[in-house]
Amino acid sequence: MNPDQLWETTMTPENRVLLQVTIEDAEIASDAFTLFMGDEVEPRRNYIETHAKDVKHLDV
Repeated sequence: MNPDQLWETTMTPENRVLLQVTIEDAEIASDAFTLFMGDEVEPRRNYIETHAKDVKHLDV
């Protein structure tokens, strides 16, 4: 993403959303990050195959 796109989509104050993360949220976020960005493919594939039918909006 180039700097102009980054500014327009996430950095512009009108578009930016700041949320406070609690300990419980951090644990869930860490688990999700590990699932989606981790080195193990099989858990990610299983999650996608299990939840793909529930997707309402997909931006590809």
